[in-house]
Amino acid sequence: MYQPFHKLRVRFAECEMRQGDVAQAAGMAKSTMTARMKGYQPWTSAEITRVAAVLNIPREQIGEFFFEPSPKSKKGA
Repeated sequence: MYQPFHKLRVRFAECEMRQGDVAQAAGMAKSTMTARMKGYQPWTSAEITRVAAVLNIPREQIGEFFFEPSPKSKKGA
């Protein structure tokens, strides 16, 4: 089953943080974080900035974590 934001989920694990921990550290409600991670609602630029700061994601790598291609649009699909 496809899960959006796989690379972001891996980063949570690398930082030894759960999704709820990241949400709290970034000043987000856990329910908001869940909606973003499931792809139900788009991320705001402020949320991306705060989550990237919590996870020490360099500015130039933000796109790799938050703007992945959808499974339908991958090359060769």
